[in-house]
Amino acid sequence: MPFEWGKNDCCLFAADAVLAMTGADPAAPLRGYASALAARRLVDEAGGMQEFVSQFLGDPVPPLMAAVGDVVLLTNEGRELLGICNGTNAIGAGERGMAVLGMDSARAAWKV
Repeated sequence: MPFEWGKNDCCLFAADAVLAMTGADPAAPLRGYASALAARRLVDEAGGMQEFVSQFLGDPVPPLMAAVGDVVLLTNEGRELLGICNGTNAIGAGERGMAVLGMDSARAAWKV
């Protein structure tokens, strides 16, 4: 599925993975935005991406503590994004489907 704001962006990709693993949707109160501007406003109002995610998933842990299925905050080409740890990499929403990034670009993680 290609990247689409409010349907398959990095935050909802991670939230959908958490929903699939736990049955709980951490993004339930957020669903419905449909643009980069709306997403940016949500993140900015929280004080940044790490603070935004922490509102829904609790306190982060160091990336080295991430295990398979955990949500990770990564930096790629100067942008912050969320992915799911698969052990050695993080998988997230990319322009044309799934994108894979090395865990060496992870800045924080949340246990699922």
